[in-house]
Amino acid sequence: MIRPVRVGVVGLGQWGRHHVRILAQLPQVHLVGVVDRDTREAAHLAHRFDTRPYQDHRALLGEVDAVTIAVPTALHYEIARDFLRADAHVLVEKPMTVAAEDAADLVDLATARDRLLLVGHIERFKPAVQRLFRLVDEPMAIAARRMRPYDAARTMDVGVVMDLMIHDIDIVQSMVPGRYEDLQAIGLCVHNSHEDLAAARLRTAGGCLVTLYASRVAARKTAEMEVTMTDRAIHLDLLRQTITINYFRGETQRITLEGEEPLELELRHFIACVRGEARPLVPGEDGVRALSVAEALLARMVQITPPVRV
Repeated sequence: MIRPVRVGVVGLGQWGRHHVRILAQLPQVHLVGVVDRDTREAAHLAHRFDTRPYQDHRALLGEVDAVTIAVPTALHYEIARDFLRADAHVLVEKPMTVAAEDAADLVDLATARDRLLLVGHIERFKPAVQRLFRLVDEPMAIAARRMRPYDAARTMDVGVVMDLMIHDIDIVQSMVPGRYEDLQAIGLCVHNSHEDLAAARLRTAGGCLVTLYASRVAARKTAEMEVTMTDRAIHLDLLRQTITINYFRGETQRITLEGEEPLELELRHFIACVRGEARPLVPGEDGVRALSVAEALLARMVQITPPVRV
C-alpha cells in the first residue's frame, strides 16, 4: 500500500485557506502542517482540519514530501527555493515569482534536485479552457478581457498585469507558443502604487494579433476571450463556462461545460504528479514564459496618472 503524500501549506490568506480545505479531504494526502505569520489564523485552521500550525515555513523543511505556496509574490522565490533544496515537490501560486530570472532559477534548481515544480495557473483546469484548446487552430486574432470589482481585502503586492492579466497571457501562450513582437501596454493606478487597470497589445511571430485588457477596479466581474480564425470566431465565457462558435458560413454552436472545482482539480493533479501518476500540466517552464511576457509588457508600459480633483 502506497503511503499518503505528506503535504504542507504555506500561506493562509484568501486562497491558501482553500488549499487547506481541499488537501485535508484528499485520501492520498496527509496534511502535516499549515504555515502563516498570523498565528491565530494558523491555529484556527490547524484545529479545524486536524493538523499542526506553524509560523515559519522552515519548520516543515524535511517533514513534507510536497508543499503548496500561497503567500505574497515577493516571498515565493525564497520559500520555494528552501523547499526544493529540502527535496520537496512544489506547487507555487501565480505569478511564480516577482522576476522571471528568479523563476528560471527555481526551474533549474528543481531539475537539479529531480523535484517537481508546478505553477498555479488555475484557468488551465477549467473545462471550457481545455475545450477551447481543442477547438483553436492557427488563430488570426485573440482578445481577452478580465475584470473584477475593487476588493480592499485582496493582496495587492503586484499590479493587475501580474495579478489578473497573467492568466490570459498563459492561456494565449498555450494556444500560440513562441516569440512575441511589437509589445505595447498602458496602465492606470487608482488605489495602489501598482497599475490597477491595464491594456496591452502584442503580435506573435506567426502574425496573430493579441489584445489584453485587465482591471481590478471594475463595476462587475468579467472573464472572457474571443478567438478569430479564417472560418469562425469563438467566444469563451470563463465565468459561465460557455463557448459560442460563430461559423462565418452562417451557423452558430453553443457549448456549456460543467466540472469539478478547478482548484480541486489542480491540487488533485499536483498530488497525482507527486505519486508518479500524471505529468505536470503547468510545469515551472510555463510559469517562466508567462512571467517573461508580463515583465516585457510592464517594461514597455506607459503609466497614466489619474486627474487630481481640485
